[in-house]
Amino acid sequence: MPTLVAFALWVARSHGQDKDLANINLGISTVDYRDTSASVRLLDIKYKVPLYHKDKHFAVSTISYKNVALNHFPQSYIANVHGVSLQIAWLYRISGNRSFALFSQVGVFSDLSDLSGKDLRYSAGFRYRIKHSGKLSTGWGLAYARQFFGNQIIPFVDLDYKPSSNWSITGQFPIKPKVLYHFNNKLCAGLEITGDAASYRLSAFERNNEFIQINQWAGLVKLEYRFAPSWQLNVGIGRNFEQAYKRYADASGNSWTIITVPFGPKPSYIEKIGEKGINLQVGISLYP
Repeated sequence: MPTLVAFALWVARSHGQDKDLANINLGISTVDYRDTSASVRLLDIKYKVPLYHKDKHFAVSTISYKNVALNHFPQSYIANVHGVSLQIAWLYRISGNRSFALFSQVGVFSDLSDLSGKDLRYSAGFRYRIKHSGKLSTGWGLAYARQFFGNQIIPFVDLDYKPSSNWSITGQFPIKPKVLYHFNNKLCAGLEITGDAASYRLSAFERNNEFIQINQWAGLVKLEYRFAPSWQLNVGIGRNFEQAYKRYADASGNSWTIITVPFGPKPSYIEKIGEKGINLQVGISLYP
């Protein structure tokens, strides 16, 4: 097998729940706001690029683009915000069943108007992964993200568990766990929980460096279909059981948050829109 392909296979299998090499996902959420049917469209694109491979050392980069479109929101909100980022991960294979990874990310998250250093967000973390058996692998990690609303701590557990040939429990807890029933090697269906907490800076000239904080938790019925050897279609429909879009004035952002839960006094926001609504997601993924 060519070295590059072998490298891609190992990285995909060792990088937690994200075993795909590239994916494009589109999500739409409904938001009820003052008798107006508002909606939020999320476009998320990721692509992994192998960087280095020697002995037990591996390095991979992930290039990401995210667009959040706020439709029929009040004029005090910006219509579109974007995230363009680069993540670098270094993976070390300690033994045949253990690995350790360090990762960091930096990117611009804003409305892309009059860009400055204030539009930068960054994060870093680590993960220790163990393959306990042919049915069970776990990963334990901690990430830190510097958000515009403050400091965010994200403890997580990666799980890949197959109690039988038909069932699997995978994902990153508590951010994105899923339980699937596999009808065959092409089609599976089940349940997934997704969580997101992010922030985007607005224009310095027009909006005085305000920022928008987005918190969203959704429960989805999930369908995954491998329609070609390397391609998979992903469809999910469900409901947001928590959804909040908050607008803040520029601040130093020294508060601390564990995932989406503030640790200490909550910072004051200028405006908040948040109602439960329908969540629809569709995506396509490329696998090695």
